[in-house]
Amino acid sequence: MSPARRTWLRRATATLILIAAVAAFVSQERVSEDAGERLGILEGAASPAVGQVAPDFVLHEYGTGRLVRLSDFRGKTVVLNFWATWCPPCIAEMPELQALHASRQGAGDLVVLAVDVQEPPSVAGEFVQAKGLTMPVLSDRTGEVAKHYGLPGLPGTFFIDRDGTVRSKVLGPIIGKPLTDGVAAAGGG
Repeated sequence: MSPARRTWLRRATATLILIAAVAAFVSQERVSEDAGERLGILEGAASPAVGQVAPDFVLHEYGTGRLVRLSDFRGKTVVLNFWATWCPPCIAEMPELQALHASRQGAGDLVVLAVDVQEPPSVAGEFVQAKGLTMPVLSDRTGEVAKHYGLPGLPGTFFIDRDGTVRSKVLGPIIGKPLTDGVAAAGGG
């Protein structure tokens, strides 16, 4: 086989692999849309202030892969925490968030949603497994949801009442009193 023919075959093979990868990605995006869900923000004002309805979104949950919408939790108090594994204050607040989740899971009146921002699923998934987190951990892979919520950095936490209204928000770590005060402000006792 001539060198020119070998070069042509290598390029053709590389092109076919690239086309297959793009097709797989597009197919996955269509599966999400066919299921009636688009990942990211669905509706609501950007940078919600206290007293405004929290923007609805849909994201994948680590571990299960299920699609989770914020509006699925209407009727419950929601602690919505944005974090990342590279953020020391985020890691420091995880034990308290997990403890809050564990203490209220049985009652079913409060949910803690931990939204991992802009990390590969493998990184966050390993962290979730290593720390034994049982609260729902969602993937904001593109950072669209965190950006829409107006976060200048991480961590950031929104305390949302049973009607879906933001009652308090904390930009920075929520260890101790800020966590209990936020839950109380949202009517979560």
